[in-house]
Amino acid sequence: MKIEHCPGVYEPEDDSYLLMGIDEIRGRILEIGCGTGIIGLSYAESGADVTMVDLSWQAARCARMNALRNGIQANIIRTSLFDGIRGWFDYCIFNPPYLPEGGPEDISWTGGKEGNEITMKFLEAFGKHSKYAFYIESTLSPINRNMFDALEFQVVRKVEYDSEGLSLVKVTSNAVHR
Repeated sequence: MKIEHCPGVYEPEDDSYLLMGIDEIRGRILEIGCGTGIIGLSYAESGADVTMVDLSWQAARCARMNALRNGIQANIIRTSLFDGIRGWFDYCIFNPPYLPEGGPEDISWTGGKEGNEITMKFLEAFGKHSKYAFYIESTLSPINRNMFDALEFQVVRKVEYDSEGLSLVKVTSNAVHR
């Protein structure tokens, strides 16, 4: 698959690649914050029915162009998190912006004052659309998992750097929303 980078769109990094190649993920998938589309398109290329969303019009356009460039079918929507999303998915995946404010001003990097506010919103809402989610968590903006009684968290993979660690986290919702 050939992914073209687009101005103003988060370029795939280690966090993106952590979300790829998870054998368990198949079926109907919702990717939040698709950026260039590399993650969702990799699952669509493997036969999954993928819907990708991003708040940025540049990212939604970039993902759409990368889908066309590679002849991959995917539904791409410009929206914020789950706004306007209907239906049930086998998996939700999210590579959130997770740096605290004061870092890059780009919304594709900054996840709020503490860095985890957008991820918290995702965790509060994904159970209305899926039982399972995978997301990236940074040691710079950890999630207080005790705030989520109806969720079970499991770290699947990790990457450590001198100043930061990234974890791929699988979350299971025990709430019944379907």
